[in-house]
Amino acid sequence: MMHFLSSIGAFAGNLIAALLLISAFVFIYVRTTPYVEREQIANGNAAVAIALGGALIGYAVVLARAISFSEWIGEMVLWGLVGLCVQVAGHFILARILPHLYTAIETRDLAAGVTLASVSLALGLLNAACMTP
Repeated sequence: MMHFLSSIGAFAGNLIAALLLISAFVFIYVRTTPYVEREQIANGNAAVAIALGGALIGYAVVLARAISFSEWIGEMVLWGLVGLCVQVAGHFILARILPHLYTAIETRDLAAGVTLASVSLALGLLNAACMTP
């Protein structure tokens, strides 16, 4: 029973920290795009929803890996911040490589949304794999 109680405390701490990091990621991510995700998604723009969803999942993969090997919440938060920087940097680099990406996504081009989502997922997987205890 004592092991469960200490485990539930670690669970709660990691979950709260991860939710705060995801919130910070979304806060930063939506400020890096020239459109307002909330409005675009409310208006049925699937390309924006796919791009944002891929970014969220990609970052969640990073956090899941950080949680799985970190020995304390502070270490998980540090790896989460590293992952956040990698994801946002990758987003900026892709936008430079494909200068019309944002315009295409804003005009409901699903291929552009899937491209951004795929790059976000790939970065998340690579980022998570590069984290070594």
